[in-house]
Amino acid sequence: MGLDRDDWSHLTFLTTQAVAPDDPEFVRPEGAQATLHRAHRELFACLQDAMAKRQGGGTGDLIDVLSTMEFEDGAGPLTAGEIVSNCYSLLLGANVTTPHVPNAALAELAATGTYADWADHPESLDSGIEEALRWSSPTSHFIRYATHDVQLGKVTVRAGEAVAAWIGSANRDASVFPDPYTFDVRRNAQRHLAFGVGPHFCLGHALVRITLEEFFQELFAQFEHFEPAGEPEHLHSNFIAGIKHLPLVATRR
Repeated sequence: MGLDRDDWSHLTFLTTQAVAPDDPEFVRPEGAQATLHRAHRELFACLQDAMAKRQGGGTGDLIDVLSTMEFEDGAGPLTAGEIVSNCYSLLLGANVTTPHVPNAALAELAATGTYADWADHPESLDSGIEEALRWSSPTSHFIRYATHDVQLGKVTVRAGEAVAAWIGSANRDASVFPDPYTFDVRRNAQRHLAFGVGPHFCLGHALVRITLEEFFQELFAQFEHFEPAGEPEHLHSNFIAGIKHLPLVATRR
């Protein structure tokens, strides 16, 4: 997006506040609702400022592309509000999900002593990343609305009713993933739902996989062993399943 590097850490903090406003580490003294509102205002203001800086000259980054593109139906270019809203969704979606995938994977690998098995077998990198996505399931749930009556087992979902799909539960369905509570880097976990499914499939799925590939390759190249140095601290959120602190002892290669 061409956002100032000096702002990155604060933007990361704000996006975490937006999904975990009642977490003791992120909540403001005024309470969770005030924390949520303040985080949103600051995020939108930062993105608005970033867009305003581009007036009069293109930079070639994402904000510039969104500013110059037009709808296919001839409705014209995106409005300033639509550009900022798109950037907010992309920034939030990336910051509060992807980092929790290696956290969850490392927590399990260190606890079970299986880190070296994955690190020493580069042919398992891709399958291990899919397993890490299944295992972590950072987005806890999606809400969808039935377009027509549907029978699910003994329950009838009526048209217009909301349905919560619990992603972590689906990704531990033993009929799809045998021995689902074992982290297996050689598992064929391609059917996981960490990115959702259908028209709302995660827009950034390709970038996420590239990011995780780069991360784990660098990790395996530099460290030969991890072991726990304390209990992981989980994020207090009803939307994002994540680990915010992961104490580890690391052995360099």
